[in-house]
Amino acid sequence: MDRWVRSLRPPKTLVTPDRPIAAVHEQERRLDGGLVEVSTVFLAGSECPFSCVFCDLWRQTLASPTQPGSLPRQLECALIEVPHRSVIKLYNASNFFDPIAVPTDDDQELLRLLSGFSQVTVECHPRFIGARCFAFAERLAGRLEVAVGLETAHPEALSRLNKKMTLDDFNAATGELLARRVGVRVFILLGCPFIAAGEQLDWTLRSVEYAARRGAGVISIIPVRGGNGALESLAADGAWSLVSLDLVEETFERALRLGLENTIVQVDLWELDRLASCGHCVNARLARLGAMNRTGVLLAQTTCTRCGVGTERNRS
Repeated sequence: MDRWVRSLRPPKTLVTPDRPIAAVHEQERRLDGGLVEVSTVFLAGSECPFSCVFCDLWRQTLASPTQPGSLPRQLECALIEVPHRSVIKLYNASNFFDPIAVPTDDDQELLRLLSGFSQVTVECHPRFIGARCFAFAERLAGRLEVAVGLETAHPEALSRLNKKMTLDDFNAATGELLARRVGVRVFILLGCPFIAAGEQLDWTLRSVEYAARRGAGVISIIPVRGGNGALESLAADGAWSLVSLDLVEETFERALRLGLENTIVQVDLWELDRLASCGHCVNARLARLGAMNRTGVLLAQTTCTRCGVGTERNRS
């Protein structure tokens, strides 16, 4: 499966190990309803060893193992422009505790650079959550949060994603994290391959509830994007289809209506404009979703006079 997935990929985007790919600054909602300033730094490192059929993160990774010292240099560069030293996310398109992606010798310098933050979020597959992760959490000045891709609670679909993870693996890893007072952030796919189009809404909501029951403090719903080759091949076989912006809105609305008390649910807005069929209303619809991310409050559906979206739903 790995060979098949990789054989269908288009060329990578050129990245350099000397500078971070990007840094973005935004506000995120807290459980108490307030907002916190968050900086997300995208680091250039080695590619993830897992070849998931839905993934496009490999595009901005290096073709070789990350060299010691590279990530601390990138982070130090990014921190020059970080406006608030409160919460930071370090996303390296791989696994933060994989020594090939993040050399173990870099931990001390990374911990020093992160000493001014109250919370640090990193991403990691359950297979790399272990002694190094827990030692990093203990030495970190602030609180560690680990983002884990559950993707779906549908056991059959999960087994076919080539993620090499089961629900039991997810449960064990997140249970250990929580037992050591490490926060858990979870990614859930909307438009997950191998789930019928008519079941996407139901299984996404079931997956949100599954993650919440297992202690996820934040759940991010990620609409699956095409373009990695494998998804297009699956689409030709009827095993995957691109979701609409309508479905994204309805899923997020329904997720907020679940009323989860100890979990923040949000939707990933990255390249979401690609799912819109009308250019006239897309910006207003994305702005609404962004506002709902920040407030957790359901807002009135955008109504478009050109395409008619929202007309029926606002009447109901």
